[in-house]
Amino acid sequence: MRSLVLFFLILSFSKAQITDWWIYFDNKDCNPQISLSQNSIQKRLSKKIKFDIHDLSICQNYLDTLKQHNIKIRHQSRWLNAVSVSVNNKDDLLEIINYSFVKKIMPLNKFINQKKLTKYDCDVTLDASFRQSESLPYGTSYNQINMLGGIELHNSGYLGNNIVIAVFDAGFNGVEELPLFHHLWENEKILETFDFVDNDDNVFNGSSHGTMVLSAMAGFMPDSLIGSAPEASYMLFRTEDSKSETLIEEDYWAAAAEYADSVGVDIINSSLGYTILYDDMINSHSYLDMDGNTTIITNAADFAASKGILVVNSAGNSGNSDWYYIGAPADGDSVLAVGAVNSSGDVASFSSRGPTVDGRIKPNVCAQGVYTVVADLDSTIRVANGTSFSAPLIAGLAACLWESKPTLNNMQLLNLIEESSHLFDSPNDSIGYGIPNFYNAYLNSLEISSNYNFLSIYPNPFVDNFYISHDFNYDFEIEILNSLGQLIFQKKIYQNQSLVIIDELEKHKPGFYFVKHHNSNYSNLILKLSEK
Repeated sequence: MRSLVLFFLILSFSKAQITDWWIYFDNKDCNPQISLSQNSIQKRLSKKIKFDIHDLSICQNYLDTLKQHNIKIRHQSRWLNAVSVSVNNKDDLLEIINYSFVKKIMPLNKFINQKKLTKYDCDVTLDASFRQSESLPYGTSYNQINMLGGIELHNSGYLGNNIVIAVFDAGFNGVEELPLFHHLWENEKILETFDFVDNDDNVFNGSSHGTMVLSAMAGFMPDSLIGSAPEASYMLFRTEDSKSETLIEEDYWAAAAEYADSVGVDIINSSLGYTILYDDMINSHSYLDMDGNTTIITNAADFAASKGILVVNSAGNSGNSDWYYIGAPADGDSVLAVGAVNSSGDVASFSSRGPTVDGRIKPNVCAQGVYTVVADLDSTIRVANGTSFSAPLIAGLAACLWESKPTLNNMQLLNLIEESSHLFDSPNDSIGYGIPNFYNAYLNSLEISSNYNFLSIYPNPFVDNFYISHDFNYDFEIEILNSLGQLIFQKKIYQNQSLVIIDELEKHKPGFYFVKHHNSNYSNLILKLSEK
């Protein structure tokens, strides 16, 4: 195996001088530490999310050894047990691959993501009288909130308070001074900022894309723009370098997701997506990669979901282009991918379509992404087009829904959102399960008692192993059957095992399997084993 990797390295260098790489380690046999904030630990305990090997730090002695070489370690990933590096001399990689603790080395390639944007008027800050009124002064933003049942949810008193949303984007120009964000600063709702591209805490540069995205959730400009979660708390992370479109952005995104987990973030909103590498077609993503199991960014998104974070991602703006399909990480099986519709609920021509290459419904849901009312940098508002702006509408109202029922876990929340959508019984490849109604989801959540049980499998598809997460308050048994209906595995799971790893299937052939779980009223789950 190591000789094959070495051959791959030599072959890659013979084609081009690739300078950006991932170095994966073989183990964590070094008494590693868990480095999570108290908020993150408390959230794990309250949501019954067990700590596992992915929470352990990378072995410091491995890092120390790598630093002896002429390489730059850009980011560390405890989830992937790997580091992202820049290399100037191929000989360093050829030496590094020979270390016994190095599992493999894979290149990063240049990449293009597609984000398209496209004006209006007003002024002011959040006033307590508005919070107590029967309805907020939505103005021109009324429709984009109302079509999601958000007006009634807001009127029920839920505006996202006590929920932390991390916004991953290309920059947040003007957020520190624009009037419609004053309430965030005055009420200390901006908890943290960090630029993973430039490694500093100044995110108020690079792009105004994140400014517009944030305004759809957090904006408060009476009679013009009320965001979907104006009382939520926010962390602003720059993960996209709009000057150079490269796969390094996936690296930055993964690092931000791990950090978000470590500080106890509840929701990630990402209005970013990665598809074709137009100037390096040999190494570009293809639709075949949109299987929920291939790209670094999608794996990071699913890892984040496994840690209890609701990951909301724009589906993409490729519906009227040759690519057509959703991009990464929207293809993740635990990612809530959001497409775009117009003000009447018709699918936008640019909204990326599904399904995933393995046949799963994508996008999951849709919201208004045509003429969405957002912030402008001249202290007014504007309209913009793109799934970049439908996603934060969903993420914000998800925060309001979670505020109303904080005992839910992230996947219960995702299921409630899908189940409230108008096409839940007949989804399609254009708008998925349809347009959700968050007020109906809120009413449905009131019927969920403390005995409500939930079971989830991730990642799905899987390669070596997968996890079963549940909150059953009794012991139960699972059976796994192949496509012929033959029993190939069974296991009893106890109620105190809220997270169980299954690694006994790796020797079986790639394909689809069925998971039956007894002592519950859930239908069978479909599981896919992918090729290594």
